[in-house]
Amino acid sequence: MEGNGDGVGRRALIGALGAGAATVLVGARPARAGGDRPFPRTLASPATDGGTARPGFAVQTVGVRWPAHAAAGRLRFADRQGGWGRWGTVVEGCPAGAGDAGPATERLAFATTPGSPAYELDLPAGARAVALNGTDGSALTAAPAAATDWRTRLAGRPFLTRAAWGADESLRFDANGAERYPPAYWPVQTFTVHHTATGNDDPDPAARMRSIYRYQAIDLGYGDFGYHFLIDEAGRVYEGRWSGGDALPGFDPAGWMVNASHVGGYNAGNVGVVLLGNFMQREPTAAARRSLTLLLAALAGWCRVNPVAAVDYVNPISGLRRSVPAIAGHRDWGATECPGDVLAGWLSGIRTDVAAALAAPARSALFAG
Repeated sequence: MEGNGDGVGRRALIGALGAGAATVLVGARPARAGGDRPFPRTLASPATDGGTARPGFAVQTVGVRWPAHAAAGRLRFADRQGGWGRWGTVVEGCPAGAGDAGPATERLAFATTPGSPAYELDLPAGARAVALNGTDGSALTAAPAAATDWRTRLAGRPFLTRAAWGADESLRFDANGAERYPPAYWPVQTFTVHHTATGNDDPDPAARMRSIYRYQAIDLGYGDFGYHFLIDEAGRVYEGRWSGGDALPGFDPAGWMVNASHVGGYNAGNVGVVLLGNFMQREPTAAARRSLTLLLAALAGWCRVNPVAAVDYVNPISGLRRSVPAIAGHRDWGATECPGDVLAGWLSGIRTDVAAALAAPARSALFAG
């Protein structure tokens, strides 16, 4: 296990979940995004650097990456009758970023469409794009854990494990069976809020998640989901980055977070929570805000982080430093629009709400570490 002595006191987290795990994580039946149907593999096209692409399946998401110094390109979609829509600028989303050596050096975007047969790109030099479809691939063979994973609630909110939203666990392994991103664990210093900048009013958020997961794990080379937790517009909380077979998603049995890939250069000790949708101009739903508040309250209580404090973050791997709020927006770490203007403007109030949830007598016993 990796880490430093500062996190040893936070190992009380496992005690907080020991007797209380049944209340926090266990339900009567396993929640499942796809009902009793087998989950599909995510379809993905070869990467292209521009021009017209017809991937042979209905395009639902196009993941685009380009150098941070370059301007965003243009994109348009074809309809099912073969006509072309208008050109639109590729709208930057969350740049995420793997590793802890330094900030992300590229921009990322997810363009969403309701099943287009083709798309056309006009991209800057060094850019690449991949088309994705999270619903029409061949059926996955369910992992053995899926049949016995009974967790349906986390921090009092509806919760879906990786098995419950259809994560293709084979994506975490290379051709030789080795994990692409072996887990390492660190004491929690901060929490960071993101948005995916995908379309709002998503009819199938689990399918969108499967596409984002495939893109981050394989096409971006992260080896797994970049975020620890995800929240959809209905307020459902999803398990992101794989952290092992223990009871607590996102953490090891000692209460240290698994390293992920959501803020390049500042990942270790930094828990990433992302809301599905674009919140540059639109407000998150009340259900999503409620789940974000309660999830952050649970995690801050378990990890003994003051939600309204400022933190002098020190990356335990690289030594990079930055002063940020304990509950930060992605833009607090560097130049990005993530988590959107509206959600970023809400974070002060969310910190206050998290502190109030922690102070409530009915919740203090559940959330305290």
